[in-house]
Amino acid sequence: MTDDEIIDVDKLFSEAKQGDPAAQFTLAERFRSRAAIDIDKQQAFVWYERAAKSGHSEAQYRLAKCYSAGHGVEADQEVALIWFVAAAEQNDARAQARLGWCYQTGTGTERDMDRALTWYYAASAHGNAMAQYNLGDLYARGTDIVGDMNAALRHWEQAAQQDHPRAQMRLALAYVNGDTGLRDYEQAIYWCKRAAKAGYHKAQYNLGLIYANSPARFQDFDRATHWMEKAAGGGLGPAQYALSRFYARGIAEESVPGEAMKWLRLAAEQDYPKATYRMAMAFENGEGVTANREIAMSWLRRAADRGYSAAQYEFARRHVLFDDPRYSASDGLEWYEKAARQGHLRAQYALAVCFGSGTGVEKDPAGAYYWMALAAEGGFPKAQYRLRILEEELDQPTLKEARQRVAKNPIQVAID
Repeated sequence: MTDDEIIDVDKLFSEAKQGDPAAQFTLAERFRSRAAIDIDKQQAFVWYERAAKSGHSEAQYRLAKCYSAGHGVEADQEVALIWFVAAAEQNDARAQARLGWCYQTGTGTERDMDRALTWYYAASAHGNAMAQYNLGDLYARGTDIVGDMNAALRHWEQAAQQDHPRAQMRLALAYVNGDTGLRDYEQAIYWCKRAAKAGYHKAQYNLGLIYANSPARFQDFDRATHWMEKAAGGGLGPAQYALSRFYARGIAEESVPGEAMKWLRLAAEQDYPKATYRMAMAFENGEGVTANREIAMSWLRRAADRGYSAAQYEFARRHVLFDDPRYSASDGLEWYEKAARQGHLRAQYALAVCFGSGTGVEKDPAGAYYWMALAAEGGFPKAQYRLRILEEELDQPTLKEARQRVAKNPIQVAID
């Protein structure tokens, strides 16, 4: 027990009951954190409330968090907002940052970006790293406010200097992507490593990628594997998948047999789409496992159900191609369309062919042209060739209708 925790509990209770806000707050903190007193969230709430009503700003902030999270009291975001405001108006930077988030997300109130920015800036001026990070994120996304990458970088660096792991990682990625005006791998590694050493799994994952994919001067596969293992061991699906690829490709030295499949399965079981899809391909092709079409199709369906367009396309293709009564071309058509509507070019092309030939659906020349045109616009060579043929084959009314459909319903190209 530290000196700070050696307290006279009876005296503390007495002072709190006599209305001393500082004693009430201290008592609540000890009920919350089990310092000298067993944890009791309801009692913590009671004493936070008493201190808060006496104007104690830290107690007001803690009380707001109790209402927000439902600790010791039923959750009530509107009441939480009232207490966040009370603490924020007394210059509690944490409350100001949280209030900015409430107004940004519409938690307990209507969304109001002007108020969100006002409180974020107030908290940032008091050195609150979370507010600085959120300001950077807003400027980087440029959806709720006018985008400004320089402003984003400035706010992230302020937070990063205070050891905010997410800000450190975002700053590192900005250096990798050249968002600062040039690519600087030395700075990227510096900031990402600081976040990674703090135990932030996403930073460990990204540091592994930086070491694996950087120019030769900074490339280090041993370090890439080290940090990827850290992130994967922490349960991060993308890292588990990346580590499986490291082992499969021989990037990880002294590869242990079965390690690639071990990490791939862990990522797939977390429903990380790329891993789930690759598990399907492994069972289909017998890569590291015994080939099994039924298991392959179950993994492929799992990835398709979660919206992964490449899996939807492959799942559809097998429905069309397999000579098996369990799989039908009409079912395949539905999956082609799911992938096609996400911009998957091969799915758009396949769907066009199905409409043109009447595979799994009645022939629809205008529908064939529509999907062929979208695939062609996306740069799929076969579609560009077939589109020219369709334009010569269709009568003018059908061609006009099809072109109008393309103009009215464009679909963005997805990158798998």
